Amino acid sequence: MKLPLIAVIVMSLAACAQTPSQRDIASMSGVEMYESLCASCHGAEGKGDGPVAPLIKIPVPDLTRIAHRDGGEFPTEDVRRTIDGRFDRPAHGARDMPVWGWQFYNSTSLNDAAERARVDALIDRLVVYLRSIQAE
Repeated sequence: MKLPLIAVIVMSLAACAQTPSQRDIASMSGVEMYESLCASCHGAEGKGDGPVAPLIKIPVPDLTRIAHRDGGEFPTEDVRRTIDGRFDRPAHGARDMPVWGWQFYNSTSLNDAAERARVDALIDRLVVYLRSIQAE
């Protein structure tokens, strides 16, 4: 019984160690960003079954059902705000998901507006990808 838990911990540490650099992220598509940053928790297909999911206190959401949970419409702005950290669901408990808006942001940038626009463009790539995987 301890062996699977150890395997999950090792996989999660490996996933953290492979976090791409800012330069790498800038050149990634939405699917590549998802695979590098999100799949360890949400799973390769977005169903909430990634290798790290068992370690998280609340069930990891199935990202292929976002539109379904929102009455059939994909809530673009809510998804964007969830990824960048502006939208939290306090009823669900503590935020276990990384705040990618802060993770992507380069605080050494001398142009805050340009840096925010760059981060928004990165997050938009993820949002477009998530919209594309919605189950019918």
